[in-house]
Amino acid sequence: MAKPKYRWAHQQERKRWVPVVAAGEAYCAEPVCKMRSRLIPPAWANTQLWHLCHDPTGTVVIGPGHRRCNTSEGASRGNRQRGRKPVTVKREAKPKANRWVV
Repeated sequence: MAKPKYRWAHQQERKRWVPVVAAGEAYCAEPVCKMRSRLIPPAWANTQLWHLCHDPTGTVVIGPGHRRCNTSEGASRGNRQRGRKPVTVKREAKPKANRWVV
């Protein structure tokens, strides 16, 4: 079952934002947007690709946001509260094939 803050009132508020997203007038409300554009594509209106974002207290709706931005913000805040440092992923360079070997 969903957390209390995501139940009926939250779902009704999200429904109120669907026409705004569908009209192409919704922009990511998160302070740090991870996408190329803050615009939430109108094609996403009836999908779970956008979320209804809250302030850091989790009690006030601040507007629509990209799913990626909202979940990233929540994870960062949760990690800070638990005293964890952000995880950085280091990619190893692929060894180059020797093109000159016959």
